Amino acid sequence: MKRALVLTGGGSRGSFQAGVWKYLTEKGWKPDIICGTSIGAVNAAAIGSGIRVEQLIRLWTSYNRRRIYRLNLMDFFAYLLSGRAVKPLFDTGPLRAMLLKNLNFTTLRQSRTKIIVSAVNLLTGRPKFFSNKEIKLEHILASSAMPLLFPWQEIDGEPYWDGGVMVNTPLFPVLNSGADEIIVVLLSPVGHKKHPVPGNFLTAGEHLFEHFLSGSYQATLMDHGFRNNKPLAGLQRSVKTRGNHPPGKQPTLITLAPSKMLGFRSLLRFSKSQATQLINEGYETARSRLRTII
Repeated sequence: MKRALVLTGGGSRGSFQAGVWKYLTEKGWKPDIICGTSIGAVNAAAIGSGIRVEQLIRLWTSYNRRRIYRLNLMDFFAYLLSGRAVKPLFDTGPLRAMLLKNLNFTTLRQSRTKIIVSAVNLLTGRPKFFSNKEIKLEHILASSAMPLLFPWQEIDGEPYWDGGVMVNTPLFPVLNSGADEIIVVLLSPVGHKKHPVPGNFLTAGEHLFEHFLSGSYQATLMDHGFRNNKPLAGLQRSVKTRGNHPPGKQPTLITLAPSKMLGFRSLLRFSKSQATQLINEGYETARSRLRTII
């Protein structure tokens, strides 16, 4: 059986994925391929570089905002008002230093688990997927470069930024790989279960943003004939012909997500309290959802 893990983007909510990974490692569930976008790319690269789950959790609970990014507010507005070249709101020098300190890129390139990260070419608007055989620090920083907030990165002479712009849930590569069992770890409950109608402007804005995050996931599911893990009646043909699965066979797809809306602030709130809360929720969500499956 070929297994795959998909890790979506969602900023500092990514600690939820660390909790899920803790449960999966305890159960001995080992993926053949991990595909990540944005913070999901950071987690995927960390796993591929050989970081133990205890170390991953320790990183999540010990790194606060100042050890991830620095605010460039004055420079940002100065460049904005002057009409000069774009300068991002945050300096990600601390994030770069943290990744260089903790990730072993030689181990990542040699990983038996295939690691794929996504980024979007700023010039063409097209997403691109990079495998661990070629992943460098710039690829991870590009995948997690939130537009206008974090600086884009040059790869082979062209600018790339956050893969979440186009493929926040990078499901296509694992479907195309012929995986039989796929676990998708979302960082928002929107698109995973129904929610009440927004009651005010702020919650409406949050819903809009969350729908943007889940858009690529929903579109890929529809395109490949999934609805609640069952083929759509009108798309049986696409299920039989798309991807690298035998005719008529559909992979098992399991979705894990936080139970409630987390709000805008949770995207950049790198703190021990939020990380601990989401790690615990990720672990318990995985245990509740997967204990009879894996």
